[in-house]
Amino acid sequence: MTSIPNGKQQKGSRGLDLTLIEKAEAIYGPHKIDDASCLLVAGTQVVGLLSTSEAAALKRVSAQLRVLDASGCVVIPGFVDMRVHITGGGGEAGPASRCPEAQLSQLLDAGITTAVGLLGTDGVSRSQESLIAKCRALNQEGLTCFHLAGSYGFPPATTTGSLQRDLVTIETCLGVGPLAVSDHRSSAVTGQEIARVASEGRVGGMLGGKCGLLWCRMGSGADGFAPLREALAASDLPISQLLPTHAERPMLLADCRAWLRAGGNVDFTAGVEAQSELELYMQPENHMPLDRISVSSGAFGSQPAFDSRGRLTRFEVALPGSLLILLQSLVGEEGWPLERALPLVTLNPATRLHLPHKGRIAVGSDADLIIADKDSLVIQHVFANGHHMKSPEWTRGGFFEHGPGIRRSSMQPVALKRRSYSPAKTVGGKYTSLNCFGTRTPYTVLKTLGFGSSKAIHRRLRQSCSTHLRLWRQSFFGIPATAPFCPDVARCARLCSQLSSDRCRIASHLRAVRPGLWE
Repeated sequence: MTSIPNGKQQKGSRGLDLTLIEKAEAIYGPHKIDDASCLLVAGTQVVGLLSTSEAAALKRVSAQLRVLDASGCVVIPGFVDMRVHITGGGGEAGPASRCPEAQLSQLLDAGITTAVGLLGTDGVSRSQESLIAKCRALNQEGLTCFHLAGSYGFPPATTTGSLQRDLVTIETCLGVGPLAVSDHRSSAVTGQEIARVASEGRVGGMLGGKCGLLWCRMGSGADGFAPLREALAASDLPISQLLPTHAERPMLLADCRAWLRAGGNVDFTAGVEAQSELELYMQPENHMPLDRISVSSGAFGSQPAFDSRGRLTRFEVALPGSLLILLQSLVGEEGWPLERALPLVTLNPATRLHLPHKGRIAVGSDADLIIADKDSLVIQHVFANGHHMKSPEWTRGGFFEHGPGIRRSSMQPVALKRRSYSPAKTVGGKYTSLNCFGTRTPYTVLKTLGFGSSKAIHRRLRQSCSTHLRLWRQSFFGIPATAPFCPDVARCARLCSQLSSDRCRIASHLRAVRPGLWE
């Protein structure tokens, strides 16, 4: 049994939640861990890598141990995504094209347990203050989230007025960027301006104990990496201080290879181009060090396409699931060993970010775990900071998330989740409002509004299972309804045919009593 030395496991586990993940086909940390098929989590950390016999002995002596069977699955580290537009990106097609912000369940479904939030083209309607607030919200909801100072433009936007002060005084601020380079959406920065920003970030990182890197968002301009080379020539900065992103573009292939050979690091955006580029790098004549390549999703940012005249021709939103899709493609289609592909989305980005407890599975590391099917790599369970955040049946939702398969956030008060409207009567005795999510049942609602006799109402309700009643209430209160599985499809269809007429009659009654109530 591998455990925390000097008795720290026993002392630290007292009063903590203990979870044993057993019978896994393999554990990758991200490299395969031999002689271990079980994993023990205490609180927020991994405290033991166990064999099957050691796990059986532990179950016999621990009465408060929660056990999760991982048969047929592999355990891998949670993904570390260095580029997530957590407040939404976009805006290149006007205000209506501002992309929506990230939701907790979307990140969890994609296996992302550590994210770095950043701004993009829009540094006006998206601010550093809102970025920090969203970052703190995701941390409160169970993920690990950081952010970057700045955006595509120059000079970089800050919260305190100084890059160094942001890095030192704001806990979640890790670096600077993404500064657009060789891109028509950039501020046409020069090499000296890049060097000045990177130097500020380096000093701020040293003072604050952060990585302090400058994310450089590489465009498809003819200059390529030339401004980055000018910045290094104009300063004493090490090449590792600059992190070119979107480096998978075909027109940047030669620049990217030269940058890697010189000792630099690059970041790809997950997708078809990244997969093709990685395949090229694995050929003997083009072999490149994969430990200096990371892959990010750029999730919730825009993916616009422009023609030769700079006109917008296509507009899409990047999805967080692209990391998982790339991993599945490399392993399932290209035949990569899992331990070769995993570091691209786990260990390598965690190393760039100076996060020694992320992107890996080891005794003492943070319990950010993905349990995935060993053949398809479809995610079954996700743990973030030791908390069970996703299972095959449900995913933990954010503060305002609701719907089928979404489990209420532990940070969300029930009173806020179930908004109530207190019933009140007019002089004539009619209800002017309804306690929509309170104790009023479908029977009392129907009876109050005169929907037939008591016998007729009871007959309708007896013909409806709990699934039907939930669907009825969702439709009545205007909530998008997705009915869970029901064994009696015909009965459900009959009830659904009544929903629209019931809702129209009830809404008409309420508007007549109190106009504007449902508008």
